[in-house]
Amino acid sequence: MITGDLKWYTVTSALVTAVYAALTSKPERSGVVPGVIPWDACDCGMLAGSVSMTYLSDTFPEQQHGVIGNCTAAWEVSEIVLQIIRCAPVSQVNGQPPTVKDQDTCAQLVRRDAAQLLQAVSIKLCAMQDANDIVDGLITVQQIRGPEGGCVGTELRCQVGLPRG
Repeated sequence: MITGDLKWYTVTSALVTAVYAALTSKPERSGVVPGVIPWDACDCGMLAGSVSMTYLSDTFPEQQHGVIGNCTAAWEVSEIVLQIIRCAPVSQVNGQPPTVKDQDTCAQLVRRDAAQLLQAVSIKLCAMQDANDIVDGLITVQQIRGPEGGCVGTELRCQVGLPRG
């Protein structure tokens, strides 16, 4: 089982590494970030992972409620967010909107990223569970984000359980 003060960093890093290896089109920036994933530079793309929240549980993935539950909960569960961010087609200098071809090419890239992200995380969570690195893992939602500020991408959220302590 993964333990210690950096256990959630270790899990998140393992997921980011697995996704990066599975991507057909690899972004230049990749890694674990603290807090909300920044959309600060889409010129070369980015794959990032972050832990958005952690809570106590006795029944994965349900959050434990009540004082007694907090004292006796066996597991910690974290929600891990993974995003692949790409450049979105934007208006030209002369004000012309992006071409349909540019939009189509971008749509294909984002959908490919989404499929490869989902597949890689699913495989890695199952492998980590089979190896007894984690208690359990659950993919909860995948969404397309953007376009915003010249960026667009896919976001996947999953919950992972580890023993408490």
